[in-house]
Amino acid sequence: MPTAIITGGAVRLGKALACHLADRGWHLALHHNASDPAQVLAHAKQAGVTCRTYPGDLSDLAFAEGLIGQVTADFSDVTLLVNCAANFIQENVEQTSTQTLIDTMQLNLMSPYLLMREYKKHIGQGMILNLLDERIAKNIPAFAAYSVSKVALEHVTQLAAVEWGETVRVNAIAPGLILPPAGHGQEYLDRNKKNVPTQTHGDVSDLTRALDYLLASPFVNGEVLFVDGGDSKGRTSQQ
Repeated sequence: MPTAIITGGAVRLGKALACHLADRGWHLALHHNASDPAQVLAHAKQAGVTCRTYPGDLSDLAFAEGLIGQVTADFSDVTLLVNCAANFIQENVEQTSTQTLIDTMQLNLMSPYLLMREYKKHIGQGMILNLLDERIAKNIPAFAAYSVSKVALEHVTQLAAVEWGETVRVNAIAPGLILPPAGHGQEYLDRNKKNVPTQTHGDVSDLTRALDYLLASPFVNGEVLFVDGGDSKGRTSQQ
C-alpha cells in the first residue's frame, strides 16, 4: 500500500485522518510538533502498517522545506500529502500582534506552500489535500490572521490544481462545527449547533468520508469540499 504524509498528525483532525488512513492500509509519515504521537503509533501498529514520525516546528520554514526530502529517504511510495498543521489564535485585526501574524502565516500558509512545492518536485504523483475552514466563506474578524491564512491557502490550492492537475491533484476540505476548540467540550458543540442549517454538529467520520471520496475520484481537482452542514452558506456567526 502507498504512504501518506500528514502534518499535525498527532492531534485533533490530523490524528483522526491518520488513524483512518492506517485502517485503510496506508503507511504513515507522521509529522508532529509538541503533540505526542503515541496513540497514532499504537493505532498504526494494530492496523499492521508502518508509521514513522517526523518531529519539528513547521513555522521554521527551513524545516518545512526539508521535510519531503526526509520522508522520501524513508518511503518510496508516497502518493498523498495532507496539510493539517495549523494554529488557531483568537485575535481580531486590531488585536493581532506582529508575532501572531508572522507565526500564523508561516505555519498555516507558507509551510503548506513549501510542502506542496517540494511534493511536486520530489514525488510528482497522487494527491495533495489541504485542511481549510468553513470560515473562508465568511467575514469573521475574531480570528483575523487565521482566516487570512486559510483564505490564501484556498487560493494556492486552486493555483496548484491548475498547474499540476495532469500528475498531482490538489483539493481541500473545509470543516465546520466538528471538534470544539481547545479548552472547550461538548457544551460548545451543543451551544453552536443552532447556527448550523442542519441544527447539528459534525463528527470526524464526516471528514474521513470526505477524504475517501476525494481519493476515489480522479476527476475531482481544485475543489474545496465544505463539510459543515451548510453553515458557510448561512448567516455569519461568532464561532
